[in-house]
Amino acid sequence: MKKYFFMSVLVLMAALTMTSCGNDDSKDEPGSSKGTTYKAGVTFAGDILDICDVTMTYKDAEGKSVTEKVTTTGWNLAVDVKKLPATVGVRCDFKLKEGVQLNKDKYDLIASMAHVVVVNGKENKDVARDFIKSSGVTKDKLASIITRYSGTCYGFNIESNGAVKTTQNISF
Repeated sequence: MKKYFFMSVLVLMAALTMTSCGNDDSKDEPGSSKGTTYKAGVTFAGDILDICDVTMTYKDAEGKSVTEKVTTTGWNLAVDVKKLPATVGVRCDFKLKEGVQLNKDKYDLIASMAHVVVVNGKENKDVARDFIKSSGVTKDKLASIITRYSGTCYGFNIESNGAVKTTQNISF
């Protein structure tokens, strides 16, 4: 009986020495991007999609530039960041459609966005921004308004320690 008791104690002690005392993935290492996501949503309203070709450019999870043509009033993005430090964000480009007939006296050009970067569960929001908010634009002013707002960039710089700062200085 003593033999079985002694063997049981040895097995129990061996099992306890092989057990970890902490949660190995409760904290990410500095420079880890685990748990880092960039989200953006853009809403287009008024006449903008009727008279303009609109594209959104962003960096994908590997940091490569991706350009998408916008065809609906709502455009959304979610990118899981793979490596820190990183710069994430979007650029919106507007161009008058080729051969578009401008039959109205005035146009409403509205494009607004909201975006956020989440690092280890903490949201870092930038205020909602208007790419364009011009109502009652006459035909003769359309091209200059569209040119002025085309190429607008908004984003975040994420440092290797997870610190976040807003930026408009993004190269795609």
